[in-house]
Amino acid sequence: MATITFQFTVVLTGTTGLVLLTFSLGFGVVASIAASWLLRPMIEELPRKSQQRITAAPLVAYVALTAVFVLSVALLLAPSDRVMATMLLFLVWGYHSLYGSGVEPSSWAYERLRGRLRRAAPLRVAVHACGLVGVLLLLQHARTNSPYSTVFVGVMATVTLGVLGASLKVFVRVRRLCAALDQHAHKLILELEKFRAAPEEKQPVEEAWGNLRRTLSHKIDTGLSISGVFVLPAATITELHHLVYRAIRAAGADDRVHRQVIARLRMLRIACVGRTDTLA
Repeated sequence: MATITFQFTVVLTGTTGLVLLTFSLGFGVVASIAASWLLRPMIEELPRKSQQRITAAPLVAYVALTAVFVLSVALLLAPSDRVMATMLLFLVWGYHSLYGSGVEPSSWAYERLRGRLRRAAPLRVAVHACGLVGVLLLLQHARTNSPYSTVFVGVMATVTLGVLGASLKVFVRVRRLCAALDQHAHKLILELEKFRAAPEEKQPVEEAWGNLRRTLSHKIDTGLSISGVFVLPAATITELHHLVYRAIRAAGADDRVHRQVIARLRMLRIACVGRTDTLA
C-alpha cells in the first residue's frame, strides 16, 4: 500500500509540475510577444548591433524553453508514464518540424546567414533525438509487456541506426548547400563583371541568377518546403531578384546598383566560409 501511494505521489507531482511548466512556457511566449510590440519603438532607436542581439532573443528563448521542457518530460514523467512522455516528446518533434524555424529572425538576413548555417543542423539533430527517445520509450513500454523482447531490441537498434544516419545526412546537406551557394554566388559575380564590359550578353547573368535563386529557395536542414530553416527570407530573395534585374536593365551603367548586388553576393560567400564541401 505504501509503495502504491508513493508511486501515485511521484506521478501526480511529475504531472502537476509538467502542467505548471507548460503553462509557464505559454505565458512566457505571450509575454514575449507583447513585450516586443511595446518595446519596438525603443529598440529601433538602439545601435544596429544591439538591435540584432535583441531581435535574436526569440530564438534563444525558444531553444532554452524547449530544452527545459524536454528535460522536464524526461526526468519527471518518463520514469512513471512512458506513454505520456512519448506523446510529449513527439509533440516537440512535430512542432519543430512544422513550425520551429518560424522563430528565426528575418531581419538582417545576410548578417545572420552564418548563424543560421551554423545552428540549423545541430537543432534539427537535437529534435531528431527527441523523436528517437520518444520511440525508444514507447518500444521499451511495449517490450516489458511482450514475450517477444528480443524482437523489440532489434527494432530499437534499427530505429536508432536509422535516426543516426538521417542526422548525419543533415550535416552533409548543409555542407552541400554551402558549397552550392558559394559556387553560384561566385559565378553570378563573374557574369555581372563580364556584363559590364559586354552589356549585350545578358543571358549568362540570367542563367547564373536562376541557379543561385533555386539554391536560395531551399531549406538549410530539410528538403521540404514547409519545414526547415530558410537560407534567406522570401522577401530578401525577391529584393535581390529586383536588384539583379535592375543591374541588367542598366547594362552596367548604374554603379550603385551594381555595388549593392556584388556586396550582397559577397556576404553570401563570406557566410559559407569554412562550411563548403564539394565532395560531400
